[in-house]
Amino acid sequence: MRALPNLDLIRSVAVLSVVVEHVLLAYQIQKIGYWQIAWMGVVGVFIFFVHTSLVLMWSLERKPHTLDFYIRRIFRIYPLVLFAIAITLIFRAPVDGTPVSFFHYASPPTYKDVVFAGLLLPNLHGNYLPVGVMWSLPYEVQMYLGLPLLFFFVRRNFSLWPLLVFWGFIVAICRVTFPGVAHNFFLCIPYFLPGIMAYVGFGRYKAKLPAWALPIFLLLLWCVFMIQPGWRLASWLCLLVGLGLPTFRQISARWLIKLSHQVAKYSYSLYLAHPFSLVLGLYLLPHRPLFLQLFVIIGSLTIFSAVGYHLLEEPMIRIGSFLANRAEKRYEQKEAEQLRVLPTAIQ
Repeated sequence: MRALPNLDLIRSVAVLSVVVEHVLLAYQIQKIGYWQIAWMGVVGVFIFFVHTSLVLMWSLERKPHTLDFYIRRIFRIYPLVLFAIAITLIFRAPVDGTPVSFFHYASPPTYKDVVFAGLLLPNLHGNYLPVGVMWSLPYEVQMYLGLPLLFFFVRRNFSLWPLLVFWGFIVAICRVTFPGVAHNFFLCIPYFLPGIMAYVGFGRYKAKLPAWALPIFLLLLWCVFMIQPGWRLASWLCLLVGLGLPTFRQISARWLIKLSHQVAKYSYSLYLAHPFSLVLGLYLLPHRPLFLQLFVIIGSLTIFSAVGYHLLEEPMIRIGSFLANRAEKRYEQKEAEQLRVLPTAIQ
């Protein structure tokens, strides 16, 4: 994939907004002015949805094989999820956080619930997720099912208007069919589609806006959304992010590029590890000084993220890449053999 430091920046902003939200909620800070803190990290998740679908389109462009795509995604997503679930169940870690009662341990009703949680398909049985921040991952996994089809469609019809029409159709259907539903996968489709629009935009248009305007653009969207947040309004937020990203030139400040790259590199580990750091800093040290609690939270989060990435996430990514390459070679060998046999069969 091409080097685009702007993507590292928005990925960093997205994951840090989730972490900051949960820190504030853990300290029982639920509002700042008119802003509901519980939506701060959700905005980050919306931006992450756009970022993910954009990056995966480039991944499919580089290796347009469906089997290759699924193998790599399985080894990218699941190992850290399964490890986090195992730690939660073994130590009964209270990481099923909600704004009402942040530190909570959700005991699994059945073993089947645990299995479906591990598969990131809780909506198929019980809706049980032991780690609260995993709520967004099932939508991402379900998005994988349709993304290769959208990729092949876009490569043949490299234009924005079919995607905009599809986006508008889904938004209209959701408004009529799910008027009182907070969120489900169908409602999340308009969050992912703008990432595909951004993919088309990067391929068709030249960036003209200055890089320094990108943070202002994101902050403005964030502030407007936080005035009256909602799952339906988030569709428009994601649409503007997806259409806007290709219009900005890439950031050039070296310090910001390096910092964003490091945060983005560990972002998945940060996302899954920070509830456990909050448990150490607040749940286990409830009456300690603030500086000590924050020191434990930040220190443990740094360690957990580094260990999770280097000892589990990165090795599993490499294994997934190795297996995907082997599967691709076998597919190519079979295809070559069929081509050799075909002339003989015709004769």
